[in-house]
Amino acid sequence: MSRKLFTAGCVVLIALGLVHLLGHAAMQRSVGEDETERQMIALMRSHTQDMGLGFVRSMRDILNGFSLHFSVASIGMGLLGFVVRRHAAAAPGLRRQAAIVYAVTYGVLTAIGFRYWFPAPLLFLIGAFLCFAASAATAGRDAA
Repeated sequence: MSRKLFTAGCVVLIALGLVHLLGHAAMQRSVGEDETERQMIALMRSHTQDMGLGFVRSMRDILNGFSLHFSVASIGMGLLGFVVRRHAAAAPGLRRQAAIVYAVTYGVLTAIGFRYWFPAPLLFLIGAFLCFAASAATAGRDAA
């Protein structure tokens, strides 16, 4: 059961990254629904700051960078989990240790999500957390 839960957590992470990319694309096309939103988007794009070392960025640039990072990191962590799963038989206990790291990481991200985010990413984070926590909890009962 632990292996299936670990695999499910990896799939959830990859799905999270792909769905987030769709949201990122929608954000790029957004022009705002009313005058206040249009003004906010215009200010985010036009107001730049020197970040040092010749890097001049707008708030929109920074938001885009973090948005893309979240997508790529989620997909990458899911793919890394598949590598761990594949080689777990050669390293007894590896999958359980990885599941613990994933559970702690996505547990913290879930807590952050409850405070700062909206339901879509939060539901994926909760799903990943639960899969990895259950995988870690049941790992002792399964073979590598």
